[in-house]
Amino acid sequence: MSRKNDSKGSTLKTIRCHLDASEDVLRKVWEEMTQKNTPLIIKLLKSVSEQPEFETNKQNGNITNKEITELRKSITKDLELEKQSGRLGSSVDSFVKMVYSLWLTLYQKRKNQKERKEYFLNNILKSDVELVEESNCDLQTIRSKAQEILSQPEKVLIQINNENKKKTKSRSKISKKNSATQNSDPKQDTDKNIPKTLNGILYEIHRKTQEVVTRCAVTYLLKNYNKVSEVEENIKKLEKRRTEKEVQIRRLEKQIQNNRLPNGRDITGEIYNEAFDNLINQVPKNNEEYKEWINHLYKKTSNLPYPIHYLYSDLSGCYKNEKEDIFVYFNGWANYHFKICCNQRQRHFFERFLEDHKAFTKNEKGKEKLSGSLSTLRSIKLLWQQGEGKGEPWKVHKLALHCTYDARLWTAEGTEEVRKEETAQVQKRVSKAEENKNLDKQEQKNLKANQSSLSRLNNSFTRPSKPAYQGQSNIIVGISFHPVELATVAIIDTNTKKVLVYKTVKQLLGNAFNLLSRRRRQQVHLRKEREKAQKKDSPCNMGESELGEYIDKLLAKRIVETAKSYQASCIALPTLKDIREIRTSAIQAKAETKIPGDVKGQKLYVKEYNRQIHNWSYNRLQESIMSKSAELKISIEFGIQPHYGTLQEQARDLAFYAYQCRINTISK
Repeated sequence: MSRKNDSKGSTLKTIRCHLDASEDVLRKVWEEMTQKNTPLIIKLLKSVSEQPEFETNKQNGNITNKEITELRKSITKDLELEKQSGRLGSSVDSFVKMVYSLWLTLYQKRKNQKERKEYFLNNILKSDVELVEESNCDLQTIRSKAQEILSQPEKVLIQINNENKKKTKSRSKISKKNSATQNSDPKQDTDKNIPKTLNGILYEIHRKTQEVVTRCAVTYLLKNYNKVSEVEENIKKLEKRRTEKEVQIRRLEKQIQNNRLPNGRDITGEIYNEAFDNLINQVPKNNEEYKEWINHLYKKTSNLPYPIHYLYSDLSGCYKNEKEDIFVYFNGWANYHFKICCNQRQRHFFERFLEDHKAFTKNEKGKEKLSGSLSTLRSIKLLWQQGEGKGEPWKVHKLALHCTYDARLWTAEGTEEVRKEETAQVQKRVSKAEENKNLDKQEQKNLKANQSSLSRLNNSFTRPSKPAYQGQSNIIVGISFHPVELATVAIIDTNTKKVLVYKTVKQLLGNAFNLLSRRRRQQVHLRKEREKAQKKDSPCNMGESELGEYIDKLLAKRIVETAKSYQASCIALPTLKDIREIRTSAIQAKAETKIPGDVKGQKLYVKEYNRQIHNWSYNRLQESIMSKSAELKISIEFGIQPHYGTLQEQARDLAFYAYQCRINTISK
């Protein structure tokens, strides 16, 4: 179980509206985005993976802004692309950095998952008989040693670290520099790197210990879910677990091999035409090449350009006309003025952005400028939305604006909190720079900028006051997830050890529960339509409805409202790590057991099994709950959802487990 602290990112919200402008302005914006911005992004996306240092970046799981910016500058030697403003170039850099950061993160995640599962399969999933042979002692001795380790796992790990450290020192020559550290308390060095979870500690012991009995005892604990069991081992269940792990490893290997590099949107239809030409005029070398051509042919493509990202400081102007309509214009496009088209529920957001912009740009004598980091508006995204009909694309499609703001900056109390955070960060940078007496020109420039920022942070925007929500530390909300029931809530009081209330998804949604039924009927309908399209070998580009996202937001709102009514201080959510992979691998292993040797039969079994289970984006639901709870500063904790008992009991036990982890953390 790990505590997730409230962060700035979790309080960010996005509102959307359409922009209106003259036909000439819309045409110019469309041409800029389709003929310059998007082609540059596509070229840059392809060029990044072609660089010699990309393999190193894959292994490190990171790519720097500097690498992307330098590569973009080398590409923009083309005169047509060079005409873009600096702001649009920065938008390209940030977009490509985001795409590759996500790709590298996914690559690293799958690679690490594969390594962990291989380690578990090869080193942990051993039978009791194998452990007895390896340790050269009986099973009861292994169980006794496992119980001893389980009582004080951290102490055992510290002892192993100290022993390994002494052995390393004895093999090497002790210099004068490290002779002083030898007399220091070794516990101070080893305590810093101890994992927080029991599972993590046991794995560290398993990797580091050189004592065979200890390693076998830890192996016994890990394969038995960190428990000592007196029951005789079921070999069939062990073999089933091995099969599941093997399936998981094979799936991850395939995913890593088939993890295609980002190539960008095919807005010109070039990739589609090439795939079509290959299918008509060429014979594929193998099945993989044929599948690649088919995928390109049936891939859902967008003919819309990529969006342009702006920071809050890139809003050049914001004003009202005589009709009280709000207009905006941006850096790089100062001559293009856009009218905000929004409904009454959204208008107060843009009124606030306008007030902040006026206060930020207003320069009265004797008054310091305000800091842009305290402006409610944090970033802007300018994009085109798909329209219907025929005609010029800038007439058919709609120009939209997505504005991201920080919900904390809506009140005076939240603004003060952000101001203190920003001040502490800037002060840290200033202090570090002032300690260095040999600053170069760029470092001196950065120091002056930070000192100026520090001065501006002393002032703040005028905001309305709103008392902060105060939760009771003894009230915790536990949530369990299920494919059919979706979410079940249990609110507990840790003082009395009792459950205050249980709530099902039907009780939480109330009159809106019929929306969930409608969404599931919609899923079934879309599945059938896709099957029909696949039988006819026709493209099946049916998108998902926004109804699921709306239900998630509504459910998150009701959960947080329930937590607020009981003055809860914490919400415990189940971890989603590997949940889909584990379920898929378990089904595949079950199919292989039921229909051994029949690959087609296994595929049909898995397909039929999956058809009976309602899929839902639990990650999206979690994000909605976390975002809503961040507004009230209700903390979020994560734990593994129990596999036993009813959904109510699972939610209850998850809440109690969150409380127990909190107690253990405090006691340390």
